[in-house]
Amino acid sequence: MSLGEDPLKQVAVLVDEKTDKAVEGSSLSEPTTPEPTTPESDSRMQIVMENEQFGLIDAIEEMAIHKDISLKPMRLAADIMNADVKTLSLDHTVNQCLKFMEARRVRHVPVVDLQSEAETWPCFIGVISQRDVLRLNAPDAEKSSKQKTDKRALRQLLAQIVARKPESVSLETPIQDVITVMLRNHIDMATVLDDGDLVGIVTTTDLMRFLLKLDKVVRQLCQDSKKGALPADRASEVLFSWLSRTVQDIMTEDVISLTPQDNLARAIEVLQAEKLRHILVTDEQGEFVGLVSDRDILRNLPFAGRRPLSRPKKFREHLFAVKPRTKSLELTLEEIMVRKALCILPSSSLSNAADVLRKKKISCLPVIDKSKKLRGIVTVTNLMRALLTAYESPEKSVEPAGV
Repeated sequence: MSLGEDPLKQVAVLVDEKTDKAVEGSSLSEPTTPEPTTPESDSRMQIVMENEQFGLIDAIEEMAIHKDISLKPMRLAADIMNADVKTLSLDHTVNQCLKFMEARRVRHVPVVDLQSEAETWPCFIGVISQRDVLRLNAPDAEKSSKQKTDKRALRQLLAQIVARKPESVSLETPIQDVITVMLRNHIDMATVLDDGDLVGIVTTTDLMRFLLKLDKVVRQLCQDSKKGALPADRASEVLFSWLSRTVQDIMTEDVISLTPQDNLARAIEVLQAEKLRHILVTDEQGEFVGLVSDRDILRNLPFAGRRPLSRPKKFREHLFAVKPRTKSLELTLEEIMVRKALCILPSSSLSNAADVLRKKKISCLPVIDKSKKLRGIVTVTNLMRALLTAYESPEKSVEPAGV
């Protein structure tokens, strides 16, 4: 697309805000035969409602008790983790890792090792992310920057680049603490350990799936409340308040954007300074024309070698480390940006945004209004922070910005 073409026809692929479909898979709720409310259940609901920490999860659990609905647990890492974990070993190569990720459509792989021949249970070592290997012969590097494939990168062992001893969680770690660990470390996957052994993982995809299931349960309970099956009380108010939230309520409005003529060097500078993962590209009129992620940039940088042992001084310093006169730094964003990026309206629901991110396996959606003007960006980080508020009382929920 040339810059003279209509960017609204080429770029803005709007998500229909009316497509809030039911989530696939099992629901959090498994209705049982309703029974009359007992004084004991009314008393338990009243106690929780008087508690200053009363939040969405409390409201769901107490209203489920009132209606005798059986809920699947939604408090601990064990409740939402994926226990079917596929791993690689320290002796696997970068080439094997790339093929592994592509075949399974994953972006993170736990790395294990057998410390001795006598051991039968592999020892957890660390994690390899897609970002770690993109510079070690990314699949489309030749197409975008025409750099030659470096065979050294293909043969490099994961032992040389694995991120060792990442901050992990346990089976009993509260979900809000799992989210906090992921946000604090800017990671998309948390490993779940039990006595040092790897037993599961929690990814941003798992969290989006959980948010959707949570949303479905809330909608079911709100429908019952509207029909008079449940009393109109503080619990109902909390549920309806959750459903009333839109993308506009959680999106990042103060967006840093660059132009199509800005180069990779400038983009890297912004990403590191602001600790971002995405950069929106706008034209002279301020209209959205493309999207660049840190992965798009990494695909166009040359072979980086092994991961340094020293602690980085800048945000993702080891990932973006290049020599100042590297040719690929001169590439313009126009050459690598995604033009037909999915966008969403500010009035769309949180469940709609989460569903699109999960199904499309993407991590952000530019937010544009009906006149196609850029209003902000909503990311998995924004939705993770929104999910955090489900475990807090409305009065104490203060949601920071984030991309």
